[in-house]
Amino acid sequence: MLVTFYFPYVSMLNAASAPSAVAELIRNGNVQAAAAHVQRHVESHDDAPPAALLQMQGDLQLSLGMEVDADDSYREAQKRMRGDKDMMRFASCRNAGWQALFRYRYGTAMSCFTKIAGHPRASVPLRLDALFGVFGVLFSVGRLRDAHAVLDTLEDLLDEAASNDAGRRALPHADGWQRLLGTVRFDVEAQSRLRSRAALSDHIYWQVSLTGDAAPRVAPQRPAALRMLTGAIADPLLRGRVGFLDGIAQLASGERGARREIDAHVEWAGKQRIRNYQSAVRIEIVLASLAGGATSLAESMLTLLAAEVRMPQNHRQLEYLYCVAKLRHVQGRSGESLEVYRRYALAAVNCIRDEAGALARYGQRIARAPEQLDDIGTRLPARYRRAYRYLLDNLERKDLSIREIAAQIGVTERALQSAFKTSLGSTPTEIIRRLRMEGIRAELEGADSAHEQGILATAVKWGVGSRSTLVNSYRREFNESPSDTLNR
Repeated sequence: MLVTFYFPYVSMLNAASAPSAVAELIRNGNVQAAAAHVQRHVESHDDAPPAALLQMQGDLQLSLGMEVDADDSYREAQKRMRGDKDMMRFASCRNAGWQALFRYRYGTAMSCFTKIAGHPRASVPLRLDALFGVFGVLFSVGRLRDAHAVLDTLEDLLDEAASNDAGRRALPHADGWQRLLGTVRFDVEAQSRLRSRAALSDHIYWQVSLTGDAAPRVAPQRPAALRMLTGAIADPLLRGRVGFLDGIAQLASGERGARREIDAHVEWAGKQRIRNYQSAVRIEIVLASLAGGATSLAESMLTLLAAEVRMPQNHRQLEYLYCVAKLRHVQGRSGESLEVYRRYALAAVNCIRDEAGALARYGQRIARAPEQLDDIGTRLPARYRRAYRYLLDNLERKDLSIREIAAQIGVTERALQSAFKTSLGSTPTEIIRRLRMEGIRAELEGADSAHEQGILATAVKWGVGSRSTLVNSYRREFNESPSDTLNR
């Protein structure tokens, strides 16, 4: 499961008082050593260890597959919170959500995470943690576009927190969150590219999410840019993941030069004992091998996976069954391939049934409705989408200014102008004018504005009070006057 790789990093970012040595170990990819370090800290307390330390201990134990120990640590942490009922309830719900996600119980996980993410009294770190859990569920069930939308919401929340002193104090690791989200966005795109390969077009469970209206917007692959990204990431843990994805992309393209980096990452996952992630890595290697024609590598990875997927969870078996069926087909063993593919198809149907409850709980509570952002909005960086929404909400105000819009997201006017110009080719002022003119035109073409006196009144409704401004801007936009539109 992909999200299990990032969970220790998320825990470190949101820990109220994580020892600096532990944070450094996690950033460097030494998750097992970080867990041991936290354990020593807990045992060194003569009296009761602080709740935050026990909470982090539980997170790292969960990452390492020590589920019983993690449950004990979480319970002890919650005992220390009895003086704060809200904190205890949030912690209980949050811990239950992550435990359910690690056990592939997506409905329970989604229910827990959405309760926190939408709660008015939840702190910013708690909401970020819960939203990342929502992302984990949506990605795991193949809802890639919805997963992208949650990442947008996460970035908006980060930007909002960074725009005021109280938010910055509540979120001391905002830069780490930004690095994490940049890596995760690339990861989702890499997964989409891998599963979009023509050789894997019969992976029906994923194809449903990769085509049609549900398909995510995937940027074209640029290997040089990918390697630049790998070098730019400061944290070795995140850099290792991006480097591995680089190797997977090369393998899926038929190249064999990245085997050393791929093998090193698999070895790292094994040494860290992040069992769920180790299985996910092997599945990714098998898919890339099948796409790139490396059948012997696919066979060796599947042999290692065989002992890990005997548990009956449908999601844990799903991609393994597809990979076995696909490999047998490539090897010309059609009878075996068909039999395993039938099992894969049955598992896919059962997964979809299981997911129905999770997605029903999700509903519209977290994801931004697609119609709230038109094509202009979706082309902007996440932070500036909030500025665009503010622009739309206040379009009819005559006194709307660029300074006001910039202040809403905590940037300078120059930064706002530059971001709009770079992403859209137009300044915010040009967009405001164009949207106002389009609104006026739509009303003039309607039956309710069929008289000359209605032109200026309509313009005033859209924040345009000057007749000369109206006529000049309208003619520039549509090459005709408002009267021409009205009289057609």
